[in-house]
Amino acid sequence: MFTYNEFNHHENKTFIFVENTLFVSGICTILVHHNLDARKIDFHEINTNDLNESFFICHVKNEEMEEKSQLLKLIDKNINIVIIKNNIDYNEIESLMKIGVNGICLTDIDEQYLLHIVRQVQNGQFFLDSRLTNLIIQENKRMLENGNKKKELDYEAMNNLLTKREIEILQLLAQGFSNIQIGSELFISSKTVKNHVSNIIQKLQVSDRLNAVISAIKNNWISFD
Repeated sequence: MFTYNEFNHHENKTFIFVENTLFVSGICTILVHHNLDARKIDFHEINTNDLNESFFICHVKNEEMEEKSQLLKLIDKNINIVIIKNNIDYNEIESLMKIGVNGICLTDIDEQYLLHIVRQVQNGQFFLDSRLTNLIIQENKRMLENGNKKKELDYEAMNNLLTKREIEILQLLAQGFSNIQIGSELFISSKTVKNHVSNIIQKLQVSDRLNAVISAIKNNWISFD
């Protein structure tokens, strides 16, 4: 079994765990085509190879995703892990996030979306497929409202903390929109959207955009009607 010391001198490494074995070669080919250092690797061979590349694509069975993610994070918490699965439920997403996985998405993605994922993760940001964002938001909303009567939105508190534009963007984030989609909807650049999202995260004192939405739900700022 590999040890911490075998990883310690390798910085900013990203492991991409892929459930569908047919996609492993394709993902590797795409990354290499875009001049990213990547190669396929068998999880059990990690301790016998010199890890000189930045990206390692592994086929991992559905039922082993959590176990192997946890193992890598225990060895070195700075290793990035991206999970690409056919299907995933709320409880599994929650477990993977607690382990510290850096990216989670569904299998049916195109080339540009894949590049967006790996670049965001390499830049130190957490990535969650927008389709899964909706799942988490709705589950948190359901749990929050379970047994409670519907309340009027707290516009006063929201307006005191966020600008009108930030409120618009927060609402779109809650619908699972990406920065590019938000920019298209509001006729602003994705860079401007990114700046607004950063301001929202800072003002709400949360770690990422998903938790910003969850915080807004808990504060009764968002309507799903």
